[in-house]
Amino acid sequence: MINIEDITNKIICADCMDILKQLPDKSVDLVLTDPPYEQEMHGGYKHGLAQSYQNVKNNTEFMNYGYDYESVLPELIRVCKIPNIIIFCSNAQITKTMSFFEDKGLTATLLIWQKTNPAPLGNGKYLSDVEYVVYVRGKNSTFNDVPLKMKYKIKSYPFVANKEHPAQKPVGLINEYLKTHSNENDLILDCFSGSGTTAIACHRLNRRFICIEKNREYWEASVKRLEDEQRQYKLF
Repeated sequence: MINIEDITNKIICADCMDILKQLPDKSVDLVLTDPPYEQEMHGGYKHGLAQSYQNVKNNTEFMNYGYDYESVLPELIRVCKIPNIIIFCSNAQITKTMSFFEDKGLTATLLIWQKTNPAPLGNGKYLSDVEYVVYVRGKNSTFNDVPLKMKYKIKSYPFVANKEHPAQKPVGLINEYLKTHSNENDLILDCFSGSGTTAIACHRLNRRFICIEKNREYWEASVKRLEDEQRQYKLF
């Protein structure tokens, strides 16, 4: 079993299951994570900007095959003090993600991140202007008395253009979820931490965190990003 304090406020380079299995039961206040998506790509990329968008997709094909639900999701429930989980997902993953938790007697709510600057696509396709977020809660999980505008299920933020990671989430978006579903000094787990946005948001909001990313290139970039952040905002 891992000593939580040894890995708190760190981004770890590892397969998430290797770490999850070693975390104590009921040790985490909130899981906020963005696993690999399952994607369906079908033409429609004729516009110049859209073609660039497709090129990014092609270069990150390894990220487009999802993850092992049956292994990961039970662990997320186990490590939460009270089930309190926020998972980004693609359209193809909504049903299986929500059904998994609902079958366990938990409440699953579908939220939406609406991108204010979606990539233009070719004729015959809707814009890729939304990503989906499944929020899972158990009885008495944290839901703070936040301003009304933060309780909207649809949140609008621009897509983040980042050459180092193709799926970086806006810090402002993550801030809203943290403020709503956690408190200062709570321990936040992100087991697919990618560009490290959860770590950045936790640092700014005085939350403790454990972040895990197995891709070494992304891990190195996120560690540097966090170190730069810590120099600017000395909280921990």
